[in-house]
Amino acid sequence: MYLEINNLEISFATPKGKFVAVRNVDLQVKKGEIVSIIGHSGCGKSTIMNAVAGMLTPTKGTVTINGVPVKGPGPDRGIVFQNYSLLPWLTVYQNIFQAVDAAVKNKTREEKKEIVEKYIKMVNLSAHREKLPQQISGGMKQRVAIARAFAINPDMLLMDEPFGALDALTKGDMQLELLKLWNLDNRSKTIILVTHDIEEAIFLSDRIVVMTDGPAATIREIEELHLPRPRNKKAIISMPEYKLIRERLLSLLMDKVEVDEADFYKGVPVEA
Repeated sequence: MYLEINNLEISFATPKGKFVAVRNVDLQVKKGEIVSIIGHSGCGKSTIMNAVAGMLTPTKGTVTINGVPVKGPGPDRGIVFQNYSLLPWLTVYQNIFQAVDAAVKNKTREEKKEIVEKYIKMVNLSAHREKLPQQISGGMKQRVAIARAFAINPDMLLMDEPFGALDALTKGDMQLELLKLWNLDNRSKTIILVTHDIEEAIFLSDRIVVMTDGPAATIREIEELHLPRPRNKKAIISMPEYKLIRERLLSLLMDKVEVDEADFYKGVPVEA
């Protein structure tokens, strides 16, 4: 198994005592899989991703990649955040080149330039390569971030709400861009995606991990998807499996909302 998370617990010391973010998390991910993690805010989705990225140390349990324990960040894992994380004083080209220059050690400068040009072209930003981040749209910024992540050629791509700040049309375009890059890379990259968007998770994923609510959150269920690839949004939304999995995920996530609403209305006087 490529990625293995075994009995993971991550906790933090607070003025009020120990806070357990996630507990008893077990997850195995195969090479080349796209796995989404969904759940309500505060359920530990990003905590798990940060543990895989090597930015958080487990309190208990282990995270291993190819059998090697994760001890910190590494070039085998690329990260895409919701806020783009582009350097504002560098152009589109320079933002990608800087990452490639730092992470790719076995290439000449000319070869690195070719890599940057390749991915700029793949995300359709050739006409904007000399622009600064403040001169391009949010969708373009996210294309730069994704191109940068793929250009350093990591084995795994970790994506934390990467399209959450985008409008619906741009988000749909970016989902297609991601799958295009993944397919052009022969589906060799493993992708872990944190998202609140059920439709996004279904469209992109091979499996969907549903978290319980925090604190001390854990995996509630893992849903397998057998929708054919390559995927066409218009085609899959009419498929019976798509409808069943969507209803299943909504049911799992709406349980808390129904309980919260019931608690809210307790004691509220009913008008005659």
